[in-house]
Amino acid sequence: MGKIVLLDDLSINQIAAGEVIERPANVVKELVENSVDAGATKITIEVKKGGKSFIKIIDNGKGIDKEDMPLSLERHATSKIRNVEDLEHTYTMGFRGEALASIASISNFTMISKTDSEEVGIKIVADGGDIVSAEEVSANTGTTIIVENLFFNTPVRYKFLKNDSTEFRYIKEWLQKFAMANLEVSIKLINDGKIAFTTNGSGNIEDLVYLLYGKDVKENIIKVNYEDDGIKVSGVIGTTLIARDTRKDQIVFLNKRNIKSNILTASSDQAFKGGGTGIGKFGFYILNLDMPANYYDINVHPTKMEVRFKDEEKIFKVFYNAIKSAMLSKEFLGNDEVEEKKADYIEKEYNFMTNHFIKPASIVPTKQITEVKEEKSIIERETKRKVEYKFIGILFRTYIVIEVDGEIYLVDQHAAHERLLYEQIRENYKNNLKNNTQMTLISDVINLTHKEFEFVKENIELFKKAGFDLEEFGENSVKINGIPDIEYRSKTTSKDLFMDTLDEMLTNERSQGKDIEERFIATVACKAAVKANMDLTKEEVDKLIDNLLVLKNPYTCPHGRPTTVKFNKDEFTLENI
Repeated sequence: MGKIVLLDDLSINQIAAGEVIERPANVVKELVENSVDAGATKITIEVKKGGKSFIKIIDNGKGIDKEDMPLSLERHATSKIRNVEDLEHTYTMGFRGEALASIASISNFTMISKTDSEEVGIKIVADGGDIVSAEEVSANTGTTIIVENLFFNTPVRYKFLKNDSTEFRYIKEWLQKFAMANLEVSIKLINDGKIAFTTNGSGNIEDLVYLLYGKDVKENIIKVNYEDDGIKVSGVIGTTLIARDTRKDQIVFLNKRNIKSNILTASSDQAFKGGGTGIGKFGFYILNLDMPANYYDINVHPTKMEVRFKDEEKIFKVFYNAIKSAMLSKEFLGNDEVEEKKADYIEKEYNFMTNHFIKPASIVPTKQITEVKEEKSIIERETKRKVEYKFIGILFRTYIVIEVDGEIYLVDQHAAHERLLYEQIRENYKNNLKNNTQMTLISDVINLTHKEFEFVKENIELFKKAGFDLEEFGENSVKINGIPDIEYRSKTTSKDLFMDTLDEMLTNERSQGKDIEERFIATVACKAAVKANMDLTKEEVDKLIDNLLVLKNPYTCPHGRPTTVKFNKDEFTLENI
């Protein structure tokens, strides 16, 4: 007798449920996404005991025709596609036709639905996947689904569920992400009889950010609205002030579906470098990519969280440009004039940061440095920002205080000067300029440890392209004949600048490829910049601010610290002091 048999329908459905339904949050996800596919603009979700005993979804969508109600609980029964070719033109959240059948097979299931063209609705009750009753009932247009006693007939799966509060947290967190991508949908979540979360469906992402993250985050977000080659990126990113210690608040959607993508993660990391976040921090963003369905494949896994893009390099670059363009669109010292030619700056920075698209797993040897023809500087705006300011003084020998249109700005003298030097050194480095060295009157001979000497030998091109003129000088020694030709105010000696840079690089020597180059340039700028507690004259302050007003990117130092902080006059009332 043969050993291969055909499984019965119940077993098939329960196996499918194991792929799609792991916990109550998965039930909520599948049913709420079906509601959106049905055109719902108002969805109420009620759960009890973390969704283990009771889940109820009510929507105002178009409903299900009464002839289709029994068929909707069959596997692979769907209204969303007719053949495999339709997958390249499908934008609905679901299309497999597995969710309802899977959920019904592992619960006591009730569905009530009515279309606008029908006078009464249909109510179907199923236990463990078997329909036990079907009757006409009075109902509003839309669909109501009640799922009770989840996993009642699969106790092994039930045993692996967490406690009620944890399972509810999974539901709430998913709904909050769902709300971020579906701003026009009003959502109400009720837990054990109490309203836990609600949105008004206003379409305003700032309202939702305020609801979920609070006032401080809302006031430090920048809207993103970028489109290129059929791909649109919209949403918000955070300023450096709300950069995070983890990637938890890096949320991305593809045609409103929450996804995970190493390509997009790597792209955002590159975009935030050079000022979007501090070292060791991660940028905040909530972004949705809108693109044709034939640009990607969402069928990697039934959960549809993973995605493959047909042209990864294009997606990488568009996502990078969207974030970087928003970063360079903020106001500065009260001036919000848009720089028309910032795209050139972004393009050159992209080429430098990514070396023509480095995939996440790629490793670029330290010595691989692309030769770039010398070009006209692109770090400056076409026209200088127009800002009329009044110099008040310098606070704590660190913060320049100026007044602009009734508002007070503190300018961090170190962060501001560091940004200026960073842009200048990097421009010289990218263009491989030969005249970017300031020769010293007397060469410095420096004795190094073996480890330091080996690092310098392996990365000699980094030092030379940044403007250091140095050479090996005996065993474990180097001679410095020149240092980068930039404006110095910190009175840094050639030896101090070299050794401070070397120490910083050795501390982070595990960096790779472009990360080494980027960190190196940022380190040189940091060590050369004017420090706190160094006195600046009024003329030096004016020159520093004038230089910032010309830069396309004056907002932060390369390590992510803001160059300016604004206070309005209301914050200086006696009640607030």
